[in-house]
Amino acid sequence: MNRYLKVFSLLFLVSVVLLLVFKWTSVKNFLVRLRRPSGEPLSMIRALPFDVLKERASRRALQDLRRRLTPTQVLIEDIVASPRNAPPGRYVRVSVVVEAPNRKAAYYLETHRGKLATLILDTLQAFPYQDLQRRDGVRRFKEALASRITFFYGPQVKEVSLVEFEFGQAGR
Repeated sequence: MNRYLKVFSLLFLVSVVLLLVFKWTSVKNFLVRLRRPSGEPLSMIRALPFDVLKERASRRALQDLRRRLTPTQVLIEDIVASPRNAPPGRYVRVSVVVEAPNRKAAYYLETHRGKLATLILDTLQAFPYQDLQRRDGVRRFKEALASRITFFYGPQVKEVSLVEFEFGQAGR
């Protein structure tokens, strides 16, 4: 019996070490989930070094942003969607500023605001939820969004900025 206990404890110790070495990220995420209250939505904003991205503190922040926009910038706000493979009830809310090289292009983008919003919505729904939760997920989403908008609107688009990004839970 004592021999089996030694073998079992040795195997257990080896498996724990292997788990910690090869799956440290999984263990770390598990521990973070234990500390987080169950109803609190995930937030990538605190983990990312972007100054532009802010969590929704109030409607006032978007109103301030709207006032600071130049005539060549178009704000598309509050696009809410459930990304691909998201858990039931989870959603992501984004607001995007599309900058045009001149006022004529900005007017063109403004007249196509609905199509731009649909393009953002489609991109968000097609993007995997698990990828958004990774450290570089927001950056990769922004790159995918910028490439799709640039593909469809070409020279009318100078820059695409993600100004709001928020995870949420339905029914809260």
